[in-house]
Amino acid sequence: MGYHAFYPQENMTVLFFTKGDASTGSSRQRVWLLAERLKHTYGYDYDIIHSIRYSPWLPSLKHFRALIYIYRKLEAGGWELMYIHKSFFPWDVILLILFAKWRWNKKIIYDLDDAEWIHSPRKSRLLAKHAHAIVAGSHEILAWARKFNAHAVLIPTVVDHALYASYAVTHAPRDRATIGWVGAGRAHFRQGNCELMKPTLEALAKKGVTFRFVLIGAQHCRPLKTFFQGSSFEIIFVDELNWRDPASVARAIRDYQFDIGVMPLLDTPFNKAKCAFKAIEYMACGVPVVASKVGENAIAIEHEKTGFLATTTKEWVDALETLLADPMLRKKMGEAGMEAVEIRYSYHAMLPLYHRLLSPIIS
Repeated sequence: MGYHAFYPQENMTVLFFTKGDASTGSSRQRVWLLAERLKHTYGYDYDIIHSIRYSPWLPSLKHFRALIYIYRKLEAGGWELMYIHKSFFPWDVILLILFAKWRWNKKIIYDLDDAEWIHSPRKSRLLAKHAHAIVAGSHEILAWARKFNAHAVLIPTVVDHALYASYAVTHAPRDRATIGWVGAGRAHFRQGNCELMKPTLEALAKKGVTFRFVLIGAQHCRPLKTFFQGSSFEIIFVDELNWRDPASVARAIRDYQFDIGVMPLLDTPFNKAKCAFKAIEYMACGVPVVASKVGENAIAIEHEKTGFLATTTKEWVDALETLLADPMLRKKMGEAGMEAVEIRYSYHAMLPLYHRLLSPIIS
């Protein structure tokens, strides 16, 4: 795995709460894989409560069983810290978490990698105010968190850099280069981000540039595929990957031979808080990035070193055309991106920061 084990004299224990299982991107990177590494490196014991989906206003047997299970977990003496990732929990679960803080002196870490306060303002503020510390995935989130809690720290969403580097793309001249995108296609289509990409690619094709566009994570979304129907460029939809596999995205980037990775984002309050994770995954595989100059993208991507930041369609077209015409520039930027990920966006770099945050709270 690329990390060594160091165990303290007494194991420390964490109970994680997260919205999804290991196939859910943010849950996988910020909880499932993190918990595994904390255990192997520092000896933390852990358990994960996830995928809690029911309406608190419609009582059911499933609802009752879930609450009893969570109550018993929280009551158990072994769990010292509750690590709450996101606000995607019914109100009764949120209140049960806060009750555990008061009744059993459990500590709370609140982890945010999206603008949760936009869709869940009251839950987000409540957790932020009662947390012993907040972990923010982006600078925009950090600024919000510090309004409610002085103990907020920036820890970006990171990857296993050694694993991703083992799937690094080899850059060379090609008859048909590949522009690639990875993510949850349905959500990004609904948010309007695809509307930035299509006119850019159409303009590029009209200039006579030969390329294909590979969209990984289309999720069988018919409106998304219809939107791109009739395009003047070749497009390949990949509906699903084995998202539970930590290597699945890196393997797909290599197998589909991404020459450039793109991250289009509309300039919205929600997108400003995003953690630039797509860009980090591309860079980790040695792929230069072209991304919207929105939020964390402008920090994660070093303009003209690891990729290009673009605002207008012309800037997008110019950046893509420049990279498609120059495989040596792609290689140079890709190598710079891999180095940046190892230094700033890897578990190797960030795991000690997690330990320095968690250890004093638990002990």
